[in-house]
Amino acid sequence: MNMRTLRRACCVLLFALTTHATAATPAPASSPFLDATPCFSLGYDDWMAKLAGKSGVDGAKMAMIQAKFPRSKYEDAQQRFDCNAIRYESDGLTILGWMAAPKRAPGGKLPVVIFNRGGNGSFGALKFADLFTHVFPLADQGFLVLASQYRGVTETEPAKFGVDEFGGADVNDVRKLIAVAGQIPNADPDNIFLLGFSRGVMQGYLAARNSNQIRAMAMVNGVVDLQADLEFRPEMEQVYRERMPDYGDKKAQLLRERSALAWAEELPKAAPILLMHGSDDERVAPGNGLKMKQRLDALQRPNRLIMFEGADHFLDPAKVIAEAVAWFRANLSR
Repeated sequence: MNMRTLRRACCVLLFALTTHATAATPAPASSPFLDATPCFSLGYDDWMAKLAGKSGVDGAKMAMIQAKFPRSKYEDAQQRFDCNAIRYESDGLTILGWMAAPKRAPGGKLPVVIFNRGGNGSFGALKFADLFTHVFPLADQGFLVLASQYRGVTETEPAKFGVDEFGGADVNDVRKLIAVAGQIPNADPDNIFLLGFSRGVMQGYLAARNSNQIRAMAMVNGVVDLQADLEFRPEMEQVYRERMPDYGDKKAQLLRERSALAWAEELPKAAPILLMHGSDDERVAPGNGLKMKQRLDALQRPNRLIMFEGADHFLDPAKVIAEAVAWFRANLSR
């Protein structure tokens, strides 16, 4: 069984917790999206019933799901957040994603967080269940959150949904959301922030390169030096080879193009960067955080590094979101 097959087969429980919305709702002509479907279009009981019917979800797994997502948690989020599963166009492809914001927000426009997930292809896709720990807490603090799944998350229809190039043309899917933020009535285009996790850090840096639209960034366990990460975790070679076009002929060039450490001077000068990394990260070299800080310091760019001692690749979401929110608020355009 190859790596792609393994990725498709893994995490049955998590994929059961993906969007549970009904059929997509066409967006009005003025919308920047192809369609937007409310996340909570099913009630809690219907959601649980749908999950119970998923392949690979037995009684034990259902008990785990119900313990992690009790009715009270679901209905509380339903009351407090506007949430939609979105589809939008990028380079002629259909890209999946999420949008969430607080309900009954105070007057005025909301600052925007562009959330960049980790993983590749369908592996690491941002599932509906993940919104409770990574997206809704941001919305709860008064942010409008836009998250792309990147092209290729649906790997069975490349002509429609594209192919993940791991930092190649898929970066346009993030850039498109930055542009989209200016078309959402309650979004503040003067306060756009980037939050990236793992591979999403690479996506964020590439999207921010030579841009003047980003207020600040928060980058978590970031991929900033792909050659060093390959030496740290050699099995990533298969991902690189599988995802990056012409990898066999242009390996050094492609790795450098995707490594922000090599061209950090091209990042926006006025966008402070918060770096967060686990000291015991087993997937991305823990030294990346310090190397990026030293590079930013040499360029006299505002930044801060937080090392979570003893933490692995999967940092406590509550702590990470709290630090990111504080950083974004400190850098709001007044």
